Amino acid sequence: MNYIAGVELGGTTCIAAIAELSQPTKIIESFETDTKAKPLETLSNLRKSSLTYGFITTTPKEPWRNTDIVGFFKQEFGDTTPIGFETDVNAPAMAELAKIEHDPADTPTVVYITVGTGVGVGAVVGGKPIHGLLHLEGGHIMVPPIPGDSYPGGCSFNHEYCIEGMVNSKAIAARAGVSQRELHTLADDHEVWERAAYYLGVLCLNITYLLSPHVIVLGGGILKRKILFGKARKWFKDLLKGYLDVEKFKSEEGLASYIRESVFGDSTGIIGALELARKEVSNKEN
Repeated sequence: MNYIAGVELGGTTCIAAIAELSQPTKIIESFETDTKAKPLETLSNLRKSSLTYGFITTTPKEPWRNTDIVGFFKQEFGDTTPIGFETDVNAPAMAELAKIEHDPADTPTVVYITVGTGVGVGAVVGGKPIHGLLHLEGGHIMVPPIPGDSYPGGCSFNHEYCIEGMVNSKAIAARAGVSQRELHTLADDHEVWERAAYYLGVLCLNITYLLSPHVIVLGGGILKRKILFGKARKWFKDLLKGYLDVEKFKSEEGLASYIRESVFGDSTGIIGALELARKEVSNKEN
């Protein structure tokens, strides 16, 4: 029996998992540790798991910038082990695509957005994750502030009114006057959630105009607040103003299928890493 391993490096936690090559969505064993301030403090906890590729470059966690992730795993497993490396948003988008039934000749475009310590946007177009000069940086799209919102943004790169700086956990906590660890104590009717939903709706709309995806999946720690889905869809529809004549945009049910949760729940990231591992092994065999 052949096995694959995946590693998800998140802003607060790092998860490693093992699955069968033929069933990457069924985790056999997993391990979780905090994402330490220093890269080797985290990676050394994962020496018995594997699979990622390349360098981390720009990230809000400064000590992790320009970290050679693949180099670490090559030292552990050698050059003969296939190692894949993707962003923590492209890999989940690949996993979501794998669960959508479609004609091989007409592959859906899937976008995955994570909102937590930062905001990341990944996309799979034509069955492949988008790569250009860099990876997508949709979290830093500049947006108009919602009326009454005087908060200039909490982006670590000082981008005023960028999505990340307006809707990440730091921004929501700052507006509410609580710590990031206390966000779960806020009531669903707190005004800060309406503002967060506005920025999510704007981001989904901009992505729709740019990439015309078949589905947008929202995930990350902030999206554990389930009311944000309905609110973001409402802002999406209100801001669209009927511009696009798309049937699914005209009803709540249609929008719920367009802007939705992951089919993998909280396991989206690690399942994405395992799906990436499966593809790397398949590419090597072919």
